[in-house]
Amino acid sequence: MKKHFFLAMALMAIGGVAGAQVQSDGAPVKLLSTAGGLMAPVWSPDGSKIAVTTDNYTGILVANADGTALRQLTREAGTGYNMTWTADGASIISRNNIIENGRVFHEIKSFDVNRGTSKVLMAKSREAVSPRLKARAGVTDIYSVMLARPTKAAKEIKALNSFAGRTVINPALSPDGSKIVFQIPGKGMWLINADGSDLRSLGKGSHASWLPDSKTIVYTVVEDNGERFTASELKSVNVTNGKTSVVTRRADMIPMTPSVSPDGRKVAFENAADAAIYVVNLK
Repeated sequence: MKKHFFLAMALMAIGGVAGAQVQSDGAPVKLLSTAGGLMAPVWSPDGSKIAVTTDNYTGILVANADGTALRQLTREAGTGYNMTWTADGASIISRNNIIENGRVFHEIKSFDVNRGTSKVLMAKSREAVSPRLKARAGVTDIYSVMLARPTKAAKEIKALNSFAGRTVINPALSPDGSKIVFQIPGKGMWLINADGSDLRSLGKGSHASWLPDSKTIVYTVVEDNGERFTASELKSVNVTNGKTSVVTRRADMIPMTPSVSPDGRKVAFENAADAAIYVVNLK
């Protein structure tokens, strides 16, 4: 998928199931596919549905967790980027792009999953806003700073001052709210407590997704040849003891953007090799 390589330049430079090392329980199974390709799966809070977007984040589609009843929710440009479900699972909050006189504006909208309707939550602006931040309206903490001001977060968060001038990307808050995994292009994947203490390097990796235990993440380690992706593997690490394991590594697959189900029993991911969404059970 054409957008992946450009995203990966930031990511490539980056240097249920509980407690135990997480591994796959069987082979990955194709869950969703379309002629135009799909990417970036996101589970609903109760795990009953899954949302995906298309190449270059043009639209949002929703399906049942078993892959049935796939339907288009919107085709608006820019939607699907960093999208998030509301806590009740009734709507998806996303950013869409509005181009006027050659300039790109961003608008935050809420899409009702059942009714198919939408409403504007934040009027168009030149300032890029994270949908996840809008879902956390009124909250001020380190995670919110990372979402709101990714290019300035390292300067504003004391523990990250050594990264000042670099962008904080893909922050992921643990389910219990105690930890944040994030990436610094060129410096790898990092872990920090939500209060700003105990900053630790997790090495090379991207797009961390937490298990319900708030101790384990699933992430990707991707390889490229300077022009395209050549390989990728899904890995897991227990951030409390540093133990890692391979979730899936296959020569015919290039896993990207993993998303762990709310019950921690499976992970959905995009396979860049065929632009389809797959799911693999965890044990």
